[in-house]
Amino acid sequence: MRLYLDTSAFLKLLVEEPESTALVSQLRGGLSGQHMSSILLETEARRAAHRMDLPQADVTTALSGVNLVDAPRSLFAEAGLLAGSTLRTLDALHLATALRHSADVIISYDHHLLGAATSHGLPTASPA
Repeated sequence: MRLYLDTSAFLKLLVEEPESTALVSQLRGGLSGQHMSSILLETEARRAAHRMDLPQADVTTALSGVNLVDAPRSLFAEAGLLAGSTLRTLDALHLATALRHSADVIISYDHHLLGAATSHGLPTASPA
């Protein structure tokens, strides 16, 4: 199974939040498979680590378990053309990447992204 992690999910692997235990459990069990995301995830995670005063080494370690896929120029146009007036720019890039790479499910805790993914026919999960 191809599991797409957005930044809201990935950060729960770095910082203990109420959903962290359920997410890790699902990633090792019921939702096991290939973990993937956009290369955008690295930038977002490293910026979040700066804001939260987390070691960059922790980000590097966590990223080693995720297949980061490149975002060619054409993906930016696809993301911009996705339907949904509440879909924000970076979420659109995540969704376009998940769709382009045939993700089986997108794992997120962002309600804007989850709604857009569902409307585009992509199954979602938010283990809690």
